[in-house]
Amino acid sequence: MTKRARNKDLLYLLLLVTVLAGIPLAIHAYNNHLWQTETNGGARVFALTAHSRLGWIPGSVSGYEAITLYNEEQPGQKLELRVKQGDLVALKLTSSDVIHGFSMKDFGIFIEDGIRPGKVTLVTFRADRVGTFTFSCNIICGDEHKNMQGTLIVTA
Repeated sequence: MTKRARNKDLLYLLLLVTVLAGIPLAIHAYNNHLWQTETNGGARVFALTAHSRLGWIPGSVSGYEAITLYNEEQPGQKLELRVKQGDLVALKLTSSDVIHGFSMKDFGIFIEDGIRPGKVTLVTFRADRVGTFTFSCNIICGDEHKNMQGTLIVTA
């Protein structure tokens, strides 16, 4: 066997080992990405989009869609989510403009590392208490930051 053939075989072996070692790493990275968007089967799922002028918008709204929703005379409405006591709640949070935060102190939820435009941040919790609970953006996101509030209403 010539030196050139041996080097070629070694290169192919190295390439094969790299691919075989890379597959589990790629699967792990893909599963971590999916975890951010997949929810438990029995959860009440709410998609919420944060917008610095509109507040919390129900659904997944892109930046250009949010521009058409904004009206200077009628700022964002306070969003209400309704669930029953004992429900597993999943919030799929995203942003349509800038980095936002999220907090619902009554359930111990504080996201301070940012809800980024185009990325989904998944929050799950059990609605174990009856009442009306406020959630808000906890990162100053613009002049209308005060509109970044909503309520979760948990009924018996």
